[in-house]
Amino acid sequence: MTIRVRHFVPGRLCLLGEHSDWAAEFGRHPGYCLVVGTDQGLSAVAEPADALLIESPVPDALGCPSGRSRRMDCRWNAKALLAAAGDAEEFFRYCAGVAYQMKTVRRVKGGIRLRITRMDLPLKRGVSSSAAVCILVAKAFNAAYDLRLFPHELMELAYQGERVTGSQCGRMDQACIYGRVPVLLTFRKSSAIRVEPVFPGADISMFFVDLGGKKDTVKILSDLRAAYPRSKRLQEALGRRNEEFVRAAYRALSAGEADELGRIMTEAQRVFDASAAPCSPGELASPLLHQVLSLPEIAPHIYGGKGVGSQGDGTAQFVARSPADRRAAIEKIRRALPRMRCFPLTIHRGALSGRAQKGHK
Repeated sequence: MTIRVRHFVPGRLCLLGEHSDWAAEFGRHPGYCLVVGTDQGLSAVAEPADALLIESPVPDALGCPSGRSRRMDCRWNAKALLAAAGDAEEFFRYCAGVAYQMKTVRRVKGGIRLRITRMDLPLKRGVSSSAAVCILVAKAFNAAYDLRLFPHELMELAYQGERVTGSQCGRMDQACIYGRVPVLLTFRKSSAIRVEPVFPGADISMFFVDLGGKKDTVKILSDLRAAYPRSKRLQEALGRRNEEFVRAAYRALSAGEADELGRIMTEAQRVFDASAAPCSPGELASPLLHQVLSLPEIAPHIYGGKGVGSQGDGTAQFVARSPADRRAAIEKIRRALPRMRCFPLTIHRGALSGRAQKGHK
């Protein structure tokens, strides 16, 4: 009897430390970042199959179910999987990339049938939608074939699978495997990622905003990587200054000091705008991001905010003063900027996720 296994993988919000993962590969300074899972993510049902079969719903422009779906059927051989992973027009190329790793690295004998039942995670908005689907596929193979892989092994397979597609992603994105638990990631050249859970001292009310704009993450990464070896300001921003921000934010989270976390985010954004944005001016001018960050109507309700992920006009994040202030800020953004979508996020006190606190497993 074939057993179908249900999976959920959230998106990943980088609180502080974007771009420090790949910058650490240059060996000039360790990279540090703080990440937390989102309430939104991908839910799926998986089972073993003779090929790689993927099906997912197609959301409408507002991210709601449209009643349509898309599918992929790829033969279970390395050549076919690699070709699908390298096809820029293939929506499921990230799935094919991870499957290729499972076929060639883990020698998995068969494929999977993966039916994504829910997708409420904004796509291409800096909340690791691509990493979430890569982790989802890795977890599906792990369960379907009882591979008994550790989280860091699944993260590596997901990372390498995404890289097969030509993505220049860093290694922080795969931290979505830890769900809603905040984690500190440390990156050093030629070393394994160090992952440590963070134990917040109090609930912190946050929200993030899909700016409804356009960003080219590949272009941003390409521009910054090219500039890094010769730009002392960029090296400083992604090295020493980033470490200062992450250390301060770690302390603020541990103490449950939302006001301090918001202040640090605002200052980190200022440094990023001054030191990193000029290296990719076409993508990091970010007019929509700065419009919402400086929106006067929400100022009384927030402690601070910044861009998310690779930055650009993808997503903004804010630390609210309270749950009531979060609701007020979201409503004011909806009225002032109706094309933007807002998503609440609470960083819970202690190490348990919101799901675990409610008794779910």
